[in-house]
Parts: sequence; C-alpha cells; structure tokens
Amino acid sequence: MDAALDSGVRRSPRRVFRSVSAGGPRRLVAGLAVAGVVLIGMLGGTDAARADSTPAPTPADAPATAPATSTAAPTDAPTDGGGVTVALAPDAAGVLQPGQDLAMTISVTNTTASALPAGTVRAWLDRAELGTRAALDTWLTPSTGATPAADSLAVDIPTAAVAPGTTGTFRAALPAAGLGLSGFGAYGLEARYTASTTLVDSRSTIVWSVDAPTREASVAVIMPLTVPAGSRGLLTPAELETYTASGGVLELKLDSVIGRQVTLAIDPMVIVSIRVLGTAAPQSALDWLARLASAPNPTFPLAYGDADISVERQAGAAAMLEPTSFDYALSASNFQSTPSPDPFGRETSSAGAGAGAAAGGAGAAGTTSDAAGAPSSGTTDPTTAATTAPTPDPIPASPPGTLPSFAELTSWNYTRTDLAWPAAGTVTTDDLDFFAAGGRPTSILSSTNVALPSSVDGLTPSAPATIGDKRAVIVDAGLSDALQNASTATTGTARDAALAELSGILAVVDAQTGDTPTALVADLGRPAPAAAAQIDSALDALDTLPWSTARSLAEVLTAAPLGVSVQNSDEPASRKATVSAMLAYEKQVDDFSSVAAKPELLTGNQRATLLAVLAQSWAADPDGRTAAEADYATLTSTTLDSVKIIDGSNINLFATSSEVPVLISNELNQPVTVDLQVTPSNGRLVVEPGRIEVVVEAKSQKTARVPVKAAVASGQVDLRLDLYSPSGVTISQAAPRQINVSADWEGIGTIVIGVLAVGLLAFGIVRQVQKRRRAKAAAAAGEPSEAAPDAAADAGAGTVATPAAADPGAHPTAGEDRG
Repeated sequence: MDAALDSGVRRSPRRVFRSVSAGGPRRLVAGLAVAGVVLIGMLGGTDAARADSTPAPTPADAPATAPATSTAAPTDAPTDGGGVTVALAPDAAGVLQPGQDLAMTISVTNTTASALPAGTVRAWLDRAELGTRAALDTWLTPSTGATPAADSLAVDIPTAAVAPGTTGTFRAALPAAGLGLSGFGAYGLEARYTASTTLVDSRSTIVWSVDAPTREASVAVIMPLTVPAGSRGLLTPAELETYTASGGVLELKLDSVIGRQVTLAIDPMVIVSIRVLGTAAPQSALDWLARLASAPNPTFPLAYGDADISVERQAGAAAMLEPTSFDYALSASNFQSTPSPDPFGRETSSAGAGAGAAAGGAGAAGTTSDAAGAPSSGTTDPTTAATTAPTPDPIPASPPGTLPSFAELTSWNYTRTDLAWPAAGTVTTDDLDFFAAGGRPTSILSSTNVALPSSVDGLTPSAPATIGDKRAVIVDAGLSDALQNASTATTGTARDAALAELSGILAVVDAQTGDTPTALVADLGRPAPAAAAQIDSALDALDTLPWSTARSLAEVLTAAPLGVSVQNSDEPASRKATVSAMLAYEKQVDDFSSVAAKPELLTGNQRATLLAVLAQSWAADPDGRTAAEADYATLTSTTLDSVKIIDGSNINLFATSSEVPVLISNELNQPVTVDLQVTPSNGRLVVEPGRIEVVVEAKSQKTARVPVKAAVASGQVDLRLDLYSPSGVTISQAAPRQINVSADWEGIGTIVIGVLAVGLLAFGIVRQVQKRRRAKAAAAAGEPSEAAPDAAADAGAGTVATPAAADPGAHPTAGEDRG
C-alpha cells in the first residue's frame, strides 16, 4: 500500500538535501550568501578562522570553546547517483544536566562519485523552548533557508575533505556557561554543513533537565514478530532457518525484548510454518518457538501473514480473511516421531496465558494480563477487556503418522485476541465495524489516522480511546518513529540522534501534561533491528529518563479513554482495484475446487497465499508487491487450467452411430470428477446422453467416449465441449470439434450391395435351372447330357470315358465329341 508503515512516515535522522550546481546562478548566489554568513560568524569569534585552533562559539559573549575532531570511515552506500547526508547527535540521548557542556557528534556521509572539499559545519542551539508537539515536528523538518535566531549560541567547525563512499565524523561542544536555557523542556539544535557549493542541514533536540517534573509518562511498547514480506502462505524451511538463526530477524526481535515490558504481536504464519514441518523443521526454528512459548511477555495475534485488513473491506471482502486449511503442506513422513522441543507444547503442561505457552486447543483465546503476564482479577475497564478462556490441558502425544489438525496448528495461548492492527494511515470509520465483526472490536490506530477533539487540540492524548461504540488504542507516530530509527540505525551517530529525538518528544509530552501523567503506546516496527543491543538502548532510554517509564500494555490501557474520531484515509483506488481482483481470483478457485476429491488442498493454499500477498510489509517495497500480486494471478491461472479438455482433430462420420473421443487432462495431485457436456450445433447429429461423468486420476489423462447418432441429413456439425464441476461450475471449454456427417452413404452402400447380391443369386439360380432342363431333354432323347463332357473335362486329359450302355456295339474313344 502507499501509506506509511506502522506509525506513519518515518523521519530519518539523516537529512539529504540538494547540492548547489556551479552552473546555476541562483544556487551560486545562495552559496555565496551562506558563505558570507559563515565568514561573518568566523570573524565574530576569537581565533575561529584558524582550522588548527579551537573554534569559538557565537555570539561573542559566549566565552567557552568547543573542540573539533575529524575521522573518516567507509560506508556501504553506493557512490553513483548518491548524495550528501548529515547526522547530528547530542551526547547522552540529548539530556543536559546543569554545568554540563552540550557535546555533540556531526557525521557527513558522501555517497556521490566525487570527493567533498574541506568545508565548515555551523552548529547552533536555539534558546526558544519547543513547547508543543507541532512546534517540535516543525523544528525537526530541516530547512536550509532558516537562519539562526539572534540570541542563539553557535560554533563553527572546520571539516576535512570527505572522499566518495566515506563518512567524516566531527566532534563539537557548546559550553555550559553560555547555554542560557530558561527551564525544563526541549530545545532545537541544528548543524549546517557547507563545502564549496554543497549545503546540507540536519536538526535534533536537547532536553534541559533542570526542574524536570516528578510525574512520568508511561510508555507501552509493542514488538511485531513478523518476517520480511513474501508471496507464499507458509515460510520455507530455508527461510525459517535464516530468520531464526543467530542474527535472523525473528531471533533478533525476540531476544531483544524477551522478559521486558514489551507486548509481542505475533504473526500466526510463523507458528504454523514451523508446526506443519514436523520433524523437517529446522532445529533453530524449533528452539525459537520454544523460547517464544516460555516468554513472560503479553501477546496478541496479528492477522495471518500480517495482512492489511483495511484493504480487505475496502476491496469488497464480506468478512476478515482467515486461513482455512493447511492440509496441502502436511506430510505423514514428517510426523512419524516427535521433534524436540515439541512445537505443539505436548511435552509439558501449558504455562498459562500470560506466558504464551504453545499448548492449547482451538478455543484457547487467552486472558487479559498484568505487567508480569499473570491473569488479572476483578472487573477491567472496557478498553482492556479481552476474550477469556480457561487454560487448556496439555495435548496428549499423537500416534506416529497422525497429521495435526487445523486447530492444533493454529492454537496459541495469546494474552488477548480482541486487537485489530491495520496498517497506519489506511483506516476509515467503516473499517472498525468490519474488524469488530471479525472478533476484534479494539483497533490499534496510528495517531496520524485519528482526529482529536478540539478540547485537547495541541496536546498529546493517552493511548486508550473510544470511537463511537468501538474501542481503540492510539499508537504515537512520532514516538514510534524515534524508537524504530534507533533500533534500525546502522551507525552510532544515527542511533544517538534517534534517542535524542525520543527524549525531546517525551519531554514535550510531560511538560504539557497536567496532574495525570500521559500513557502512550509505541511500536518497534516491522523491519528487523540492526542488533538486539539497538533495541536495548532504546528501551533503556525510556526507563532512565526521569520523565518517562516503560509500562505494560495492560497498565497503559487502564488510563481513562478519550473520545476521538477516525481521520478517514482510504487506500488508493488502484490498490483497492488490485485487491478486489485478487478476491475475485480466490472466488474462482473456490468454485473450481468442487471437482477435487479434497477441495481444501486447493482452497487452503489459495487463501494462505492471498494473505501473504496482502502483508503490510509490502508497503515498503511497491515493486516487490507488484511482483507478488502477479505471482498470485499466475497461481490462480495454473490452478484453473489444471483440469481441461485437450483439443482434438476433426472427425469424418460415415456410420449411423459411433463414439467421439474427448481427451481430458488433470494436472492436480489428486483425482477429479467432472461432467462432460457435449452439445451439437444442429440436428444432423444426436448426442445421447449429452452429459456424462468422468473421473480422472491425479497427474493423468483420460479419454471419454461420447456416443453419437447421425440423423437424416448429412453435413457439418460443430460439437461444443464443456467441462463442469459436480456443482455446476464451468471448468473448461474446448474449441468446437468439427464432425463431417455422411451417414447416408452407409444406406446407399447397403442397398447397392443388396441389389448386387440378389442379382448374382438370381443369375445362379436361372443358370442351374437351365442346365437341369437341358440335361433332362438330352436324357429323354437318348443323348448324353451336357454334364458328361463337363465331367470329362474336369477329370483331365487322357482319361478314358466309360462306354455308353445304350450302344454296346459302339466303342467311342476318350475325348470324342458327342455333339
């Protein structure tokens, strides 16, 4: 989606701005103007112009000095087509104590193809307090056109040349004696880098801790246990091994927060992906799941695959999408024995809802828990109410070869299951009803997606909220950005800059708070942290700041809820259209699946894949999401084309009745049952019956023979061939089969043959009758019949004939003509 992930658009501690072209007159004038300002500042302080001397702060009444050092380090950033970035990070997470110099680190990273010449960094402190979140946000948006206030405290730092692909790091300090800050609060700090025609700005904040209030803002942190977006509904063994091994995204996330005041938002796809593999699951994945099961952190489930549930409704889904079956991924060979540790938690009894134990039946919804994860007692506030269920008994071991049920694959003892977490900046008011109908009446919304009442305009509200009759949890976008930047920073300067921003936000919130401390919620984001220590330092900062403290989500949500409204933010029309098409694809596969002996093998895979393609993490990779959507369309086409009629050749029909062969192909891994409908285009051919049932085995082809009869006339007939599922859904339609009917030739041929046969028979009879008549006539006349010479001829030459009895005196010789 096009909306920002998690809690809105993330501000990077590094700011990238334009490089002034030597050929642009306006840019040249701007560069000269900046150089003039820098030159004036250098002339205003003692010894400030000497690169080898300690630069002096301005204005001139600030007597202290600030040391400057420079180092260069290679970076992994590409040097072609890059830019120049500057990061500004005050020490000690930006917290200043009385009598302490304002020390800072400025890093200049050059990702261009050319070296940056020696230049100057002017660092200055604005003494005007940033009293509101709006003022803080405005300050943290750098502008190279801004000029320091008249009473600001500044220092100029000469910088060495920065080679391509390297980072120059510089240290500077503003003296404590010249700070002149009025009281507790956040103040702006800026660093402006100038080198030849390059001008880049970076801003941060510091907090003057004098007279800090004793009240503490409570902060609950949520860690999404998610993986990088993919296009399959289950993780592969190779992916699981990568993600759960040392340094993997799941290992880093879990190890950095386990046992801390952090709520785990678990993607069920991770759990199911490990369980469906049985003994084929990587050992690192089995160990990781066991650690998750024993973690005392409160838990709740995300949508399967961390799917974008807002776009589901906006694209036309009737209800929240859930997985339906994982039978397609199960193999009995992987369940002949029990892996260790058992991913189903069958080795020991379940550890209770707060511990997030793996054991549990399908109805194990979890309970609301306190900070330690133990179930709370008594009546709870409606904002924190959750579906409850008793802790189930341990699951008994299954016989070897028994496949786990859908309930066994998906069950987990979540602390609560009533939370819906849509992507930030994608929610409308109507979506809340959609979530509630799906069993998640409490929505986690980014503060950028919420409109506050005028009574609290300019203030930072606590996290619990109500929207009409629905409940909500507001995630502070700015606070989440700072936490995420600190956890994903790849340099110490970037991490310290994010921590300073975190301190400034909480100081502003606390300064605005009345008698009741503000209770906030922040999230650590979907991306993988750079290291577990990064998250540790961010969470430690929350605990060590005098004006904030880490709390559990359950504690934070006990604060009085504020009535707010949704600042409607629909998904882009193009995104909704794409998802609507994917929902239509799934409906087609669902209709098609009735041909299969086990439809769930098709529909289960289709649904799980759809949810994976809807993952929120795809928003950070639009091109990757487009490719995943194309893969889903290909999966659909492959499934729908797996059962079809193979086109055949034309047929010449000369008989009155015959059979037309129709070849049907099944590329699925299971048998299918289809109805073949054959419809002639005219009455020259009769098909009886016109619809026959055909069973085609897995990965095979079968020829169906359709009986046909020719009618009176001859001519061309086109047979329409259609395959239907047993439920009547069209499965396949082949090109019309052309039949050339010449059935009348069969009748004509029969008549001709019959006439010839009768003629030959009559001729033979007549001839025989005539012979017999002549023989009788000859016998009556005393003459030998015609049979005698015939017999003699048949006997062969040289055979002597027997003398005639009627003329004993005659002695005819053999062969004599008796005429």
